[in-house]
Amino acid sequence: MKLVFSRKGFDSSAGGFPSPIINGEPISLPIPYRNSKFSYQHFNLGKIVTDLTGRKLAEKDLCHNDPDLEMGAFGQVSSAQSHLHNQNVGSGDLFLFFGWFREAEIVDCNYRYKSDAKDHHRLFGWMFVDQKLSLGSEMEKFRRKCPKYANHPHAVGKWGPNNTIYLASKTFSLFGKHTIRGFGTFSVSKQTLLTNANAQSRRFWSVPDWLNPAKGGCIPTYHDEKSYIDGLLKTAGRGQEFVCHPRQSKKFKEWLLDLFSGEINKPDYTSKFESRN
Repeated sequence: MKLVFSRKGFDSSAGGFPSPIINGEPISLPIPYRNSKFSYQHFNLGKIVTDLTGRKLAEKDLCHNDPDLEMGAFGQVSSAQSHLHNQNVGSGDLFLFFGWFREAEIVDCNYRYKSDAKDHHRLFGWMFVDQKLSLGSEMEKFRRKCPKYANHPHAVGKWGPNNTIYLASKTFSLFGKHTIRGFGTFSVSKQTLLTNANAQSRRFWSVPDWLNPAKGGCIPTYHDEKSYIDGLLKTAGRGQEFVCHPRQSKKFKEWLLDLFSGEINKPDYTSKFESRN
């Protein structure tokens, strides 16, 4: 299994503000995108976006809602997709989506960031890949074949020749022992926090042993050994997809089981999921 740390949602250039954490739930705000079919209002994010950006963005502004973690689909194109292709990312691999977050609250019916809350990088969702579909410009063919995903942003509009959509599995057998959802969103937990609590900026991550070359771990793409400073990983400022090839299977397994412990421990999960599908 390859693991991809995939940077998504608002950042300093696209959106310009952190996505909010409200009542323990990270809400990844889709980046503005004028060629989209849907606005922030369509996703019930209009009020949040308007308040937190000081009206720099409005309810009716169009946005790029990707990944879609209600349907389990993620699109990529251009150099970022070329990178995923070159790393042979596909069926059975795992996307862990992360973004720039800060806690927010509602005061006098308006959203605002908490004054004492630090911004940071955090995981907000996941997707185990079932299918990798190369669409290119043949999006109409894809929409006919897969009508469920017809409104995905990479299934409409104009995209480059390597336009690709990754579709999630409904469930995934984690190490052959635990059946969990193939895609979903995380609540806030210590396991989903990436930025080190004492770091000088959000780009400095705590690193588990499997991601630490000093302990035999692997190095994510877009990084090298010089990216590790005082035991922390200084993440690249550019690049959307950091692909990892875990070498320490035991350490990696323990880390992943801990990350998905909330899913694993859901009572009667498998039977309830299958009954809905």
